[in-house]
Amino acid sequence: MKRDIAAAFLIAAFFSTPLLATETDLQSQVKRADGWVAYRVPMVAEAGDPCCYSWRAGAPSNSGCDLDGNHWSFGSDDNHRSHGRSDALAMYVHVAHGDIDRVRAVSASCPVKSQGEIRWIDSADAAQSVKLLSSWLTANKAVHGEDDNALAALAYHDEASATTALAVRAEPGHPRDAREQALFWLGQARGADGAAIVERYATTDGDPELRAEAIFALSQSKAVDGYALIHAISENDPSDHVRSQALFWMAQMEDDRAARDITAAIDTEKSEDVREEAVFALSQLKEGQADEALIALLRGNYPRDVKKQALFWLGESGSPRAIQALDEVLAAGSPAR
Repeated sequence: MKRDIAAAFLIAAFFSTPLLATETDLQSQVKRADGWVAYRVPMVAEAGDPCCYSWRAGAPSNSGCDLDGNHWSFGSDDNHRSHGRSDALAMYVHVAHGDIDRVRAVSASCPVKSQGEIRWIDSADAAQSVKLLSSWLTANKAVHGEDDNALAALAYHDEASATTALAVRAEPGHPRDAREQALFWLGQARGADGAAIVERYATTDGDPELRAEAIFALSQSKAVDGYALIHAISENDPSDHVRSQALFWMAQMEDDRAARDITAAIDTEKSEDVREEAVFALSQLKEGQADEALIALLRGNYPRDVKKQALFWLGESGSPRAIQALDEVLAAGSPAR
């Protein structure tokens, strides 16, 4: 009797082994049935608190995502969180006719609803999740807009292979918009390793338009001194357009070095177009700094065209300080002597 029980146990174990092996494969578990399926993986700190927010008077009135909504829009808000905080990323994958057609990724603390049942996978491996998303992108099965959702999901994984997957997507040979999206998420959420990849493309890629977009991606990184890297590009890139974009994003980064460095660029820049963009960049500095930087141009030894542009942007400012400076100019006569 004991031998029979032991034999039965061994037979059951033998025949159940392939099933268990299949069950550990995330992709097969996800595609097992149509509908929404969800699982959790560790989330990088750079992701913040991704969720869907409704805003009122500058603060979220509520948060939560509708998987079945016609418009999917999510963001990250660390200052006005209306739900708890989680270190886990909740992945929601929709399967139709045995294939993935939609991907959503939010903080595990973000309230999510769906008209149908959401099937949960209790234990998911982050590396397999990265492989699932990468395979879906590589197969070009993501419709317009869904590829960016998948890239965001990759970027939020606390898993080293996610950086590699995004880097592959940024390589030449992919469409420029796909490369730009990958670079954005590398800068936004992949730390110093991601920023290093973005800097390489911002300084060496043969396409000036992509280099310009990579500058924006680099400005999003909080893991490195992105300002210093972008400042170097503003001084050294051979393209007028790229140098102009570097100056613009320097002004947007709210760095105290920006007013000095952009003004210095106006002194040394040979391109009239880049100088014009530099004056505009000064006008984009945070309140107070912009007016003072533009007034300094009026009072300094700068070409006529630079002073005319400074006057224009002071007029657009309309602040009391700007109005005072314009009155002084009118009283003294033309600044462009």
